[in-house]
Parts: sequence; structure tokens; C-alpha cells
Amino acid sequence: MSDIANTLDRSVAAAKATYARVDPERLAPFLEKVFGAKVALEDIGGGAAKSGSSSGILIFTARIHQNGEDEVKRLVLRYDPKSDQRLFVEYDLKSEFDLLSRLRNTSIAVPTVYGLDETGEDIGVVGFVMECVPGEPIPTSLFTSGPLVETDEAGRQTIYRDILRNLAKIHNLDHVPLGLENFTKKAVGRTPQEKLTNWWWKTWEWARPKAYDRLVPVREWLLANAPANENPVLMHGDPNLGNYLLHENRVAAMLDWELSSVGAPELDLAIQIVSMDPHRPHADQLPVRPPSEAQWLAMYAEAGGKQLGNLDYYKVHACYEILICMGSMSTYLPDDIVAQYDAMSGFYWALCERLMNQ
Repeated sequence: MSDIANTLDRSVAAAKATYARVDPERLAPFLEKVFGAKVALEDIGGGAAKSGSSSGILIFTARIHQNGEDEVKRLVLRYDPKSDQRLFVEYDLKSEFDLLSRLRNTSIAVPTVYGLDETGEDIGVVGFVMECVPGEPIPTSLFTSGPLVETDEAGRQTIYRDILRNLAKIHNLDHVPLGLENFTKKAVGRTPQEKLTNWWWKTWEWARPKAYDRLVPVREWLLANAPANENPVLMHGDPNLGNYLLHENRVAAMLDWELSSVGAPELDLAIQIVSMDPHRPHADQLPVRPPSEAQWLAMYAEAGGKQLGNLDYYKVHACYEILICMGSMSTYLPDDIVAQYDAMSGFYWALCERLMNQ
């Protein structure tokens, strides 16, 4: 299990190493336009070393001088990596910025967003600036280090229940008055689910990894077997545990909304369950035993979550997304990490093909 944890941590670091570097001398004038005041930048650095690899992240302090006084804000720039060695073929940071802006006045725990450079003219990359919420992320390796290991069992139960309480709040949100009724991924399709399946396929087509042909029937199966969804909800889209920022065992903010769209609540739950599945066979070797699927679903129900339907279909879709991420990253990561990814992806190939054929 330590090999899996080490591979995940190293792959995040390797991906971030190739991303575009932001010039602080261009960022400061952009912030001056955003805040309408003189801005000085301090304590500039990257994001968490062991979590988040899809977008570029810059964390910094802004000293905003206005009316003879300084206001200090800890901020984050989330930006298009502008690298051939990137995870997705396309990044829509404007949609993410707009979504966070709409969610800010709801009960959903999101960072405050301040300004968007939609074209990259000001700071050299497309990106947006948001609040840096105090807290600690769960590392990509989940159960080997970080908040889940550092607390006791009661603390872990508090974390799990608050994660699912926040997810249920998203699913129960009345998103239509927020102008999100047609908030779907930009791809062909008659339904939000078809558009989502085809949006992910664009990255697979672009990356063309060695397992390209093997995923073709998975996509075809997903398109042919999608359950009817008469009451779509707002999905986070990537609610793996690493996208919850924790403070004192509570969710301080939910991060990384770039994959969000309207769709089925089952997909968010399937992503969480499937991302924990590879850890379960190694539970005896881990400092923390992962919760079972039944325990996870029971906690979601207790949190007021939606009634769930065909979870197995959405588990196939979750595997599809994970395999696309692994396949894309395998085209540019070092060979030793790719070899580990190939071994790890075997779990997801077997799971999705078994579910398709049952």
C-alpha cells in the first residue's frame, strides 16, 4: 500500500513541476484593478505538495493599501497550467469562477472569489483569484497521512459525516434560481449525462494513451445505458476526499469545482466510493481503515442525502473518469510512475468491466 501512496504523491509533484510560472509583477497590477487599490504581494508559494494536480495554484499574501490603511488577505490564484503535460485537454476556469460566485451566497462552503483574468492578458495565464481558506487538505493517498491519520476514530467519524453533510447540501440545493438549470459540460449530447461522458472523451482523444482502444466500449456502454434522470441536481463533479479543506475536523471549504455540472447525485457518491476502493484490500496495513461502502452510504442518507438509484452505472462512469485521468497522466509522467499507474489502473479496468458485464 505504501507504493500506491508514494506513487500518488510523486505523480502530483511531477505534474505540478511543468506548469506555467506566474510573474508576480503582472499579478500585482491585476489585483490593483480587482480591489481598486495599491497592492503589494508577500509570501508567494505553490499549493499543497500532495494534493491537487489538475490546475496551477499560487498562494500568496496581498497587502491592500486603501484610505491610509492596509488590509491583509491570504489569496489563491487558480490558473490554466499552459503546459502540454496537463491533465485535461481544455480548462474552463470562467465557468468555475462564475459557479463559485453564484454559490457564495448559499449555504455551500466555498471560497470567496475576487477576480477573473478571462483571457490571460493581465497575468499571462487564464485564472482567477479567490480567498485562501484556512485549513488542511486530505492528501491524495487518503489514509496514510494527513488529517484522517492525525485524529482519533471519533474525529474521523466527525470528518466523514461533515464531508457527506456538505455533499448532501449541494445535492439538495435549489440550483435553478441561481441560473444553473442548464449548467452542463460543453460537449455534444442530449442530456447532461451524455454531455459529461463526451466531455471526458475529448481528453482521451487528445491524450491517445496506449490503452485507447480498451476504453471505446466503456464509453459506448455508458452512452447506451444511462439511466433516465428527471430531476438533475448540482453535482460537485470531483468530490474525492482530497477536495475537502478541513479545519478542526470540519469542512472549511469544498475545492476544485472545475468538473461540476448538473447531473445525478449517484455519480458524486460513486466517485467517493470508487476512489477509496483500492485502499480497502490493504486495510490491515494502513494506519486508518477506510469506511465500507455500506457505512459511507448510510452516513450520506443520515445527512439528508438524495434517494439513490442505479449506483453501479455511476461506478462505471467513475472508473471511466479515473482511467482517463491516469491515461492522460501516463503520457507525460516518468516511466517508473507510469509503471505504477499501469498496475493501479488494472483495478479500475477490472471493476468497470465486471460491472458492465454483470
